[in-house]
Amino acid sequence: MKKSFLLGLGVAAASAFVISKKLTESQKDRIAMKIDETLLNLRDTAVKYDKYAHDYLDENRDTINNFKQSISDRFNHLKDESVVSDAFSSLKQATSDLKTYIQGSKEDIEQPVEDHDEVMQDDIFIDDPNFGEEDELKTVTFFPEGWEEPEKSLDDNNEPQL
Repeated sequence: MKKSFLLGLGVAAASAFVISKKLTESQKDRIAMKIDETLLNLRDTAVKYDKYAHDYLDENRDTINNFKQSISDRFNHLKDESVVSDAFSSLKQATSDLKTYIQGSKEDIEQPVEDHDEVMQDDIFIDDPNFGEEDELKTVTFFPEGWEEPEKSLDDNNEPQL
């Protein structure tokens, strides 16, 4: 991008130089006058809009001050509300709890590998009274209300016929 910008700048400078050499003195004077006129018009326009802005602010100063005061009052009202203060205190407490948890996790991770071997176990224990080697949980099928279970077919795959 820098190379293309420099190339474009060089082309623009070269073309401006070539054009300036081909222009006559009267054409150069007319171009200079046109540029000066355009700059004066832009300056007048900027001054005019600056005056409009100051006039608007002067005319509506009371409205603007009332608006600023109402915003300030609303902010102070929210600041004084216990809900917002409770939310901020809860946020601060949650942040401190999170920092403590992260710090503890960081310390656990930084333990040597030997310490982790003592904590880790290879055995998996399933302690569920409904689970056994011989007992399997039966699948229960629920049908929509008013639906009757179809009769079993005599096909080889024992799927119900619809």
